Amino acid sequence: MNPHQITRGDLLEALASPTALSACMTLPSRPESVKTARDFVVDQLAQWGRPDLEHPATLVCSELVTNAITHTTPDSSANGCIVTLTLVPGEALITQVADPDPAPPIPKVTLSGTLTEDGRGLSIVTKLSAYWSASPRPDGRGKVVSAYLLTNHDPVEPSETVAVAVEPSLPDCTPPADQPAQTASVPTPVSEGQPELPKLDLCTPSVARVCDFITGGTDNYTADRALGRPLLTAAPWLDRAAASSRDHGQETVGRLAAQGVAQFLDLGCGLPQLSGRNTHDAAQRHRPESTVVYVDFDPMVQAHVRVRLAESPRELDLHADITRTAQLLTQPGIARLDRARPIAVLLHEVLPWINDALAQHLLESLRSWLPADSVLSVVHAAADSHPESTPVIAGLYRKAGILYRPRSIKQLLALVEGWDVDTPGITAVPLGGLRSISSHTPVYGSYAFVARVRRPSATAGGLAAPRQESAVGGAGLGVAQ
Repeated sequence: MNPHQITRGDLLEALASPTALSACMTLPSRPESVKTARDFVVDQLAQWGRPDLEHPATLVCSELVTNAITHTTPDSSANGCIVTLTLVPGEALITQVADPDPAPPIPKVTLSGTLTEDGRGLSIVTKLSAYWSASPRPDGRGKVVSAYLLTNHDPVEPSETVAVAVEPSLPDCTPPADQPAQTASVPTPVSEGQPELPKLDLCTPSVARVCDFITGGTDNYTADRALGRPLLTAAPWLDRAAASSRDHGQETVGRLAAQGVAQFLDLGCGLPQLSGRNTHDAAQRHRPESTVVYVDFDPMVQAHVRVRLAESPRELDLHADITRTAQLLTQPGIARLDRARPIAVLLHEVLPWINDALAQHLLESLRSWLPADSVLSVVHAAADSHPESTPVIAGLYRKAGILYRPRSIKQLLALVEGWDVDTPGITAVPLGGLRSISSHTPVYGSYAFVARVRRPSATAGGLAAPRQESAVGGAGLGVAQ
């Protein structure tokens, strides 16, 4: 038993700890929200590798949410409550519930030895927590009730767990550590003249299949899961980041189609999604005549695109290496695109798997090749939104022989030099299901922008780099709030 008397100072210090891991969700003020909150706690503790804390944490969370729902004033019930879970390894698990009612909670209310029906009070919280308190919300709109639970043991740090979890479970055919890292879907090619493309290999992880595993898909194998699990341990928000990036890409395609673009070149397309969730679905909802060419380096992706998406004159698949642009742009499938009309090139979560030199070469080649009024849509993993976990994620991929290169705002600005970035500039893609959690879990995982070819006759109306960077800063603040 820890002899130290836990105080509010300990609570605040734990919440500010650089090792703290946090997650958050918003719930409506309805009875069924209690079960949703319990499920949230169970799922989050499993991702953090602490299922041993599930029983006390779910009881405390249920109590706090029940109290918030029961004692919320009628005029504020629509605002719901916010549940936050914070784990400080080796120290504490802190559960917080914020609701719009400024009245203090009812402490430890009992009736004839049992909990009262009119709001269960905080008797369970009192019994299980080393400390609990209520304080005004920072925005002044209600209160926050916090419960501090001591953890009994300190598991292996996430970074250490991940480091040893990948190597034993990967197949023997994993590339040696000194071999140059390359991805199974968008690799670093040896040369433009090399004609060979990879054959299907299920004993090494594939970027597309790892992403499929992370987002709950079934088109993945042992090697992909062996890499995906430690990735989720290091960054439990990766699944939400991947889903948010895909949703943003679909919205962008629909918006471009509504603006009149009817030709799409989807580079590094990845495994196809369920019906209605693919590039051609988003485009053809607005322009039924839209043509989409899907390109990927991974032979499994090519096979799935061909099988799942009924091939038609308006939907083509192409097995090609997008970094060998001289060969790529002369492929028959791409040659069928009408270069007298605008083309939208999609690079959605593709450039992070390509090094700087090849990414720059690809973008310059596309800029020279694209017809007038064409656009480039980019969604790109953000390095500066989660600096604590980025090195761990990159290291895990590197151990599996895969290059992973998320980029910061300044690095993205350098890549798109020579393009006119549309208003509002480079923006942050917020994570679905997570809101303003802490400095240790990002509220966004990727950056996104749409750019157009800068023609010699173009005016200075395009955003200059300094203004873009300023706009990006504003976008980041907007998401965080």
